[in-house]
Amino acid sequence: MVLVALVVAVTGCKAERRSGLAEAARACHDDDAEVSCGRPIFNVRNLKASVEYYRDVLGFKVDWTYGDPPDFGSVTRGNGTLFLCEGCQGTPGAWAWFFARDVDALHRELKAKQAKIRMEPKDMPWGVREMQVADLDGNVMRFATGIDD
Repeated sequence: MVLVALVVAVTGCKAERRSGLAEAARACHDDDAEVSCGRPIFNVRNLKASVEYYRDVLGFKVDWTYGDPPDFGSVTRGNGTLFLCEGCQGTPGAWAWFFARDVDALHRELKAKQAKIRMEPKDMPWGVREMQVADLDGNVMRFATGIDD
């Protein structure tokens, strides 16, 4: 009994949940880079609905959510990661750029899932084939594949 009381006194009664953000920072650290792993933060109106849209429609994996109730989270597809923040930093309508292996295949996939396609794949003068996809709050992701000469 004394041992249990001592453990509780030393460690505390309340279990604290680690922030996914702290884990992401540790995983992203590169000793050779002064700055690494930029993460756009999209302001969203409803984190739960946004996480479901990113997972079920856009094919992202939910890395973590944080808060009680959750108001911040991370989603990833391939090497592309976005942070989603309910009603915090900035305003909805931000933009992020992702390179895709095959933007046309990605377009077919997302269109079949009824994603909000803002611009169909199109050859751009800067040497990429690009499409634009919006989330539930008007944040826009530009997906692009390099055009071979």
